Amino acid sequence: MKKGLTALMAVMLAALTLAGCSSSKNASKDVVHLGILQYVEHPSLTTARKGFVDELKKEGYVEGKNLKLDYENAQGDQSNLQTISTNLLSNNDLVLGIATPAAQTLSNLSSDVPVVFTAVTDPVSAKLVDTMETPNGIATGTSDMSPISKQVELLQKVMPDVKKVGIMYTTNERNSEVQVEEAQKEFAKAGIEVITKGISSTNDVQDTAKSLMSQTEVLFIPTDNMIVSAISLITELSKEMKVPVVGGSADVVDQGVLFTYGANYEALGRQTAKLAVRIIKGEDVSKVAAEYPKALNVVANDDMAKTLGIDLSSIENEATKASTDDSEKASTQASSTAKANPTKTSNKSAKKASNAWIDIILTAISQGLLWAIMAIGVFITFRILDIADLSAEGSFPLGAASTAIMIVNGINPLLATIGGFVAGMLAGAVAGFLHTKMKIPALLTGIIVLTALYSVNLLVLGSANVSLVGQETLVTVMTSALSLSKIYAVILIGVIFVALVILLLVVLLNTQMGLALRATGDNLAMGEANGIKVDRMKILGYMVSNGLIALAGSLLAQNNGYADMNMGTGTIVNGLASIILAEVIVKYLPLGKRLWSIVLGSILYRLVLVIILAMNVDAQMLKLASAVLLALILYVPEIRNKLHIKPSKTLTPGGND
Repeated sequence: MKKGLTALMAVMLAALTLAGCSSSKNASKDVVHLGILQYVEHPSLTTARKGFVDELKKEGYVEGKNLKLDYENAQGDQSNLQTISTNLLSNNDLVLGIATPAAQTLSNLSSDVPVVFTAVTDPVSAKLVDTMETPNGIATGTSDMSPISKQVELLQKVMPDVKKVGIMYTTNERNSEVQVEEAQKEFAKAGIEVITKGISSTNDVQDTAKSLMSQTEVLFIPTDNMIVSAISLITELSKEMKVPVVGGSADVVDQGVLFTYGANYEALGRQTAKLAVRIIKGEDVSKVAAEYPKALNVVANDDMAKTLGIDLSSIENEATKASTDDSEKASTQASSTAKANPTKTSNKSAKKASNAWIDIILTAISQGLLWAIMAIGVFITFRILDIADLSAEGSFPLGAASTAIMIVNGINPLLATIGGFVAGMLAGAVAGFLHTKMKIPALLTGIIVLTALYSVNLLVLGSANVSLVGQETLVTVMTSALSLSKIYAVILIGVIFVALVILLLVVLLNTQMGLALRATGDNLAMGEANGIKVDRMKILGYMVSNGLIALAGSLLAQNNGYADMNMGTGTIVNGLASIILAEVIVKYLPLGKRLWSIVLGSILYRLVLVIILAMNVDAQMLKLASAVLLALILYVPEIRNKLHIKPSKTLTPGGND
């Protein structure tokens, strides 16, 4: 343990030294430092980003001269959003969040750095702004919401006799949900029957699309990242079944969508850049009105129309420039209140840069402590019971969803956190029952439970994303009660919960029941021979494991400021990496020290990711880096054997005897 702590301190000291060396990084008063966080690689989002940069250039902010851009792409991995966001906020005067999760994370973490966003369908429900006219916060930006009523109007012009429309969307995308809700209302007004089906992965696309096309005359799709990734499959089905597909973003039309009416994402990016320029020039971000898209136009596919035998002449001249009242107000405000004096934010850059490494390291420690609870949960099944339980990626967001819903409904955050833990235990009980009573192999049990939890989590959460902004959470309680900054409050919460979890586990696993649980994992046949109810012990192990995993999800949701359906993606890797890293550092520890070593492993793992980011490695390479790191860690024992190096077996005196 001492060696591990020494290694951790060495890493932190080295990082602090680097911080001092980089204190002049953003010292230039004449250069604006702007960070961009794109949630996922997507044609529309990328186009918006390019439009943003081009408009900045037009406004006189040229990269390499008076503008320094810091671009990161999270590749849809929410587990790394906070680390990336912290890095960007520490080193920039202004940040841009592209898509809702990116904007939410930046807004939640920022205390003084202005945040602009784009490609967020409903900024109000995402709690990014109070209203579009008066943001009253740290963020403002542009929505990509287009009037669904216009889509319905165009459809009725093209197909005046249409009576039934199918809608397909991704259940874990909040932007899609907002559009679907609006579409259902507009189709109902038009007297058109609607059949709605949701998907949770691209594997569901073919069967769902076929089902809808067989029951309807038209398939309507919202602007949806997952559906876009499978759009070629959908349009091939459209040709096969002679059912047109309408809606979505403009960039999918040339792939076989019949037509759509929506935002021009390049223009949307330019529109966002104009808001950013106003903030750079000194306007208060809280008073810069958010805007709806000003450039909306019809895009049609003539080749697909010919294939389907549909006449598009009725909408050929429908290309439109539309401005909402909200946008006009914002434009008026821009012309009347924009200041000519350059912002003084760049004067803060040198000071912020000196603290950048400290902030990033503290974030890694806080995240590592919370993720450590999840790693300990994985340890229960992976090491004690010797079971590969894949349900972790479902239990994690279940805990987050349960806690978020309870908090939103006014339940005390501590009770809500306990509720998240109990929800995870229930999921574990189901997994244990499937494995022990129905004799389903452990690997398949995990897959079955994980699949089922996709629907359960959506049912609990009620939508793909629920914001906790403005709600009382453990984090807000701690910050207000002890007058701590958020980062220190999270560290304190992490330490308290980690210590409590380890204490209770050590007590439990040293009771007669706990020893029976450990014996079940060590030697199942011997346990049975000694009268141990091994099935009961396995169910108990599943419950404790999934309960702890859900508890980690609960705490991280309160830390992040929202619960999201995609939070569980890749969580099992974080848990396994922490366990394996701890085992590489030192082997054969007593139970209590073993659990604390997992905490250390979790923190070191997050620190490694932070260092990778700090080395200007593209964020989209983090998954590859994590995989390589995990492979190298797993290879260490083999290297030791080849080099005849004896590992440190214990930190307990006499333990090597």
